[in-house]
Amino acid sequence: MAHVAEWKKEEVNELKSLIDKYDVIGIVDLLNIPAKQLQEMRKSLHNKAVIRMSKKNLIDLVLEDCNASKNNIVDLSEHMEGQVAVIATEMNPFKLYKILEDSKTSAPAKPGAIATDDIVIPEGDTGFEPGPFLGELQQVGIPAKIDKGKIVVSKETVLVEAGEEVSAAVASTLSRMDINPMEVGIDLRAVYEEEAIYTSEVLAIDEEQTLAD
Repeated sequence: MAHVAEWKKEEVNELKSLIDKYDVIGIVDLLNIPAKQLQEMRKSLHNKAVIRMSKKNLIDLVLEDCNASKNNIVDLSEHMEGQVAVIATEMNPFKLYKILEDSKTSAPAKPGAIATDDIVIPEGDTGFEPGPFLGELQQVGIPAKIDKGKIVVSKETVLVEAGEEVSAAVASTLSRMDINPMEVGIDLRAVYEEEAIYTSEVLAIDEEQTLAD
């Protein structure tokens, strides 16, 4: 029999205890969340929910093990994407989803990031004096000119379309313009409650409307 590291046994036991203790268990993606923001989000969830990061294969093992007492919970394994963590709570899944969505904050676009929505540059004064920045704006595709002693964007422009990658040049320009087009937060992929799995698509729907339906 292959030797199993002691820390893995401890991790599995702690995950199992967490899942056994709470009625509502979710899978979240923590990818691209800066450590400081994650710490703030954990604080905001204090006494409401517990987040436990772990390796996907260990979470898989625990979900299989817990399936006997929590029927269908193993199906959460199908929703593990990104930097996976388990979230455990007594809140109903819709309330949990809303709290996590409301806690999301805007963040700068990093080179190589994929735009989740169109990145739009508004028309108007940039606040910059005439200088090399005019050429930088034009180089990345922003229609800019000098007007009344300031660099202005002559018309609203979609700089990066949703699904496209943000280049290093574009990221630098957005940063200088103090435009933070990315949204950073805990993505709830799926939640288990009373033998049912709720995906983020379902949870994003209005709770009252869903219950009425």
